[in-house]
Amino acid sequence: MTDVARRHSPFAQWLRGALAHPLARGIDLDSPEATEVHARLIREKGFLRRLYASFYADYEDAVARSTPGGLVLEIGSGGGFYREIRPDVVSLDLRAGADVDVKASALEIPLRSGSVSTIVMLNVLHHLPDPRAFFREAARVLRPGGRACLVEPFVSPLSRKLIRPLHHEPWEENAPWELPPAGPMSGANMAMPWAIFFRDRAAFDAQFIDLPVDDIRLHTALLYLLSGGVSMRSFLPGPLFFAARGFDRLLGPRTFSASMMTVGLVRRPTSSTAAQG
Repeated sequence: MTDVARRHSPFAQWLRGALAHPLARGIDLDSPEATEVHARLIREKGFLRRLYASFYADYEDAVARSTPGGLVLEIGSGGGFYREIRPDVVSLDLRAGADVDVKASALEIPLRSGSVSTIVMLNVLHHLPDPRAFFREAARVLRPGGRACLVEPFVSPLSRKLIRPLHHEPWEENAPWELPPAGPMSGANMAMPWAIFFRDRAAFDAQFIDLPVDDIRLHTALLYLLSGGVSMRSFLPGPLFFAARGFDRLLGPRTFSASMMTVGLVRRPTSSTAAQG
């Protein structure tokens, strides 16, 4: 039995198996097949596609608020369709089989310092083995006033009860930021972004003063669960997405109900940059 399996009850394991999407059942998460299946499901599952489009709206807001003149860089983009919305985006991914512009790690971005206006990422940070290395790279490649938009899981009382037992990825609220050695998709801690920006917020602020948090928006109580993500069947068809989103917004305070958050980071000008300005 795997470590992930040991963290879930037999009933939760059975339920995940019963709800598994036929295309995703039993595949190696780090294989080219998994990358292809995930891309297909994101596009073909109507409810999930609409949910992704709502996350991409956060991307577009970040681009509009960033210092212009640099690249828009999407990290971990192998399965998504953001290029259909913004054709000039530069896509970067490490996964086998990813159809991207740059095949590289988010921990060693092969771009010039100050060449990027906006970094956008969806469900990527909690797969990075060394998030500190990523934050250093983000601060390096971003232009002063550039932004990073990170859409990630959020730990709330409701998500602990509903998302944690049904999702296949580990959820360790007391773990350090770093992940143990694993593949790019099999390595994960869904609680890591919450740990960085809520549990250990003071440590983040102290370590990354040139990449401060500008805003955090909590959202998406049940929508990701209803979509089935890239591993389970959808609970609702695509045309019901907007009705479900209206109901989702009524589910009490977001600190209680949210399962996702959008974190905005902004590149602070260095002292030398400020002096030149």
